[in-house]
Amino acid sequence: MSRNGQRHAPQWQDDPVALWRTVAGFGMFAVLYAVLLTLWFVGAASLFGMADPARLEQGTSAGATLLFLGSFTAAVVALVLMLQVLHGRGLAGLIGPWPMAGVQFFRVAGHVALLQAIVWILPMPADLRPERYLGFGPWLSLLPVALPAIFIQIAAEELLFRGYLQSRLSARFSHPMIWMGLPSVLFGLLHYQGAAGSNGLWFVASATLFALAAADLTARSGTLGPALALHFINNVLAILVVGFGDELGGLALYHLPVTAADPALTPLMPLDLATTVVLWLAARLALRR
Repeated sequence: MSRNGQRHAPQWQDDPVALWRTVAGFGMFAVLYAVLLTLWFVGAASLFGMADPARLEQGTSAGATLLFLGSFTAAVVALVLMLQVLHGRGLAGLIGPWPMAGVQFFRVAGHVALLQAIVWILPMPADLRPERYLGFGPWLSLLPVALPAIFIQIAAEELLFRGYLQSRLSARFSHPMIWMGLPSVLFGLLHYQGAAGSNGLWFVASATLFALAAADLTARSGTLGPALALHFINNVLAILVVGFGDELGGLALYHLPVTAADPALTPLMPLDLATTVVLWLAARLALRR
């Protein structure tokens, strides 16, 4: 347990109290990621004969969604390069003890998946009732590639925000409002969707609350396992089970009959926030067993 009460605090070879190095690390990651991401989409567009790489980023087909999720490989590579150059360490140290992380991952995933299933079998308003998109056979055939792609996406985000930023800031600052709050707010802001209109701020609030839950689980458990599990189950549901047809909906079994900007979603946003709190409590309960 570290001096500020966070168990997940990797030992850094450099001085983590030097805040400038953390800022420089995030900046270096951003530059590397931007370059590698551009190469990814330009290369994918050339390979598949698409003149506009932005079409791939929208993920409106199964192939485009997979390519978008796979693009987070660029984030993982950028993080690996930054850690080696600036901190002289590898990626594995951000996760915590591997056996413990694995046990915690599956334990939390089981609890969270069960609760999510209960939430989604509850009746939906008639104007939000999901509509079938993919046939069950084609959907099943996509799972062997879709599940690893989603894991790459969520792992990249957890490694950066909880594994790197949170652990670095916790070594510099004692107050959790800083080492939990700052990465979580940044995570939320980066999930802003301009196309969602007035619902965009709700999506920011939802992502920020989710990040705070993941930050607390990471600090209490000593590994990224629980945060990875919470994030993975959440995104599997949103991308593979019920999604929006206009964005990252190419792999979904069902589509919501609305867009992210539809005012009909607004009354459900507080319920989404409450669900995140319940899932966080379930994850904490799982860690006690």
